[in-house]
Amino acid sequence: MTDQSPESLSDIEILDILQSMKDDVLNTEAKEIILNGGKAGRQEAHKQAIVALHDTFEKNFVEAVTLALGLNAGQAKKIKYKKDRIRILKVRGIDYMAIDGAETAQVLSQVAQAILREDAIVTRDLHNIFPFWKEGWPMVQFDNAYKILEEDIGIHYALVIENLIENFK
Repeated sequence: MTDQSPESLSDIEILDILQSMKDDVLNTEAKEIILNGGKAGRQEAHKQAIVALHDTFEKNFVEAVTLALGLNAGQAKKIKYKKDRIRILKVRGIDYMAIDGAETAQVLSQVAQAILREDAIVTRDLHNIFPFWKEGWPMVQFDNAYKILEEDIGIHYALVIENLIENFK
């Protein structure tokens, strides 16, 4: 984005930044992790790639929403949580859950959290999210999970940006 604060930007500058954010590539770091993982570490690389994809999505999402809605620092922190995300966007006239892929964003967040905090064990919320995941068992087939999540989160992110632009005008 830019080093300027949102308050110092004109509406046209904000729209230009949002338009350019539609072209953001969320999977650059994740792809690099996968490429460097090699064949032997394929599943581990995809596991790390999921976490990287989540981090990049969240960073870009928060940046776009903060810019478009002129959120303060406290609101920007809260937008990371599903209930606050829904509430803050609804107040601004955007039905977040109606945007295609909103559930994917939640799943990506839960998977990344389970990888980092639950030692990649399938939690109750993730049971049967993928046909090969069962509650209490280790997550498997990270490559397949990554492929599905990566495609869907890219679509979701683009639709969020479009909604922010439409709402901004």
